[in-house]
Amino acid sequence: MEPATKVQGFDEEALSALSSSTLFVEALRKQALEEFLALPIPSQETEEWRYTDLSDLDLSFAPFAPGGDAESLNRGKILQAAGVVGERAGLQIQRNSEVVSTQLTEGLGAKGVIFGDLDRAAEEHPELVEPHLHALVPTSRTKFTALHGAFRTGGTFLYVPPAVTVELPLQTLTYLDADGAAVFPHTLIVVGQDAEVTFIDRYVSPALSRALSVGITEIHAGAASRVRYVSIQEWGDGVTHLGVQRARTGRDTELRTVAIGFGASLARAEAETELAEPGGFSEMLGVFFADGTQHFDHRSLQDHVAPNCKSDLLYKGALKGESRAVYSGWVHVRPDAQKTDAMQTSRNIVLSDRAKADAIPNLEIEANDVRCGHAASVGPVEEEQVFYLQSRGIRRDEAERLIVFGFFQEVLDRITLEEVRDSVSHAIEQELAGEG
Repeated sequence: MEPATKVQGFDEEALSALSSSTLFVEALRKQALEEFLALPIPSQETEEWRYTDLSDLDLSFAPFAPGGDAESLNRGKILQAAGVVGERAGLQIQRNSEVVSTQLTEGLGAKGVIFGDLDRAAEEHPELVEPHLHALVPTSRTKFTALHGAFRTGGTFLYVPPAVTVELPLQTLTYLDADGAAVFPHTLIVVGQDAEVTFIDRYVSPALSRALSVGITEIHAGAASRVRYVSIQEWGDGVTHLGVQRARTGRDTELRTVAIGFGASLARAEAETELAEPGGFSEMLGVFFADGTQHFDHRSLQDHVAPNCKSDLLYKGALKGESRAVYSGWVHVRPDAQKTDAMQTSRNIVLSDRAKADAIPNLEIEANDVRCGHAASVGPVEEEQVFYLQSRGIRRDEAERLIVFGFFQEVLDRITLEEVRDSVSHAIEQELAGEG
């Protein structure tokens, strides 16, 4: 293929400034840059990108924005956005393109847990990083994953050895306050056999004139491990967010993921789980609330490769203003995946006659001994419910608030982390109050 026209900001000169002492990362970056320059912007003519038009996206972003030193964390709302450090087994903060702070409970390090800067981990533990980095999400997947592979700096690496349980959550906060910058958060999680961990990714920024986030999460969950992963996207206005999360489960693995999206002007989030070995279980929960002119595009894949696996997906979203949201989900049962049990549910509540939502469930079943189902709905608040509450002396605005919370309650009840559940409830309150 002939390379496309050079894009301002993302070229060999910019790449050369991101020096690395790790040869395999250098090679990966150079390969990814070639792919980025050759690949086209994803087209709405394809089913995968039918609902999100990026043809006019101006890619003249700064490919690197400094993060500053650890003392800078005391300024502004960065630490506040991360939550209380004492509630964590570990906390890492990446500001713009650089990791500026990493903390891990001392006892966990003694047990062999590795948590920190992905670039540093690639240098110190190449035997763990190299086989797994971009193994689930290849750089060649799209033009944007190639861009990520070429210009990613910082990022998070988490390794939990076999039979180790991490009692408290680990968290990375990615905080963006550089206007006109592109950031490429990457979380690589490798969990050993019979290990257990909870990890929270949080993305936060103030309102910006324009910025780009291209994030990738890869989760390698070993046999009989228990992994919980939470993604909280709270980018400010002006941010375009393109995220891909893919997990692969081992035999008898239990994987539970939660995707929460309230921020960004345009957000496209892809969540995929590959049930690769028998006995695996995957729960995928999603919550979003769009307002103003926000555009959300959520895509999911429950990829049943092995037999005797179960997956359950539940996404719920609300829209108001002139916002737009689409959910497209896919359950794929491969020929050898007999005894599959898969369910996919998407519900949307529309709070404005100018907002629009679509829910598109898909099943592709290539085995004959399975139990699969899907359900999808889009609709306004039912007037009968409002009337019922008003007849009992409740004001209309309060009645609608109660109905919306009741709508989300099914998902909230299944979020086992209290702090995450409370955070989502607070964000919904803000949206309903017109503050979000």
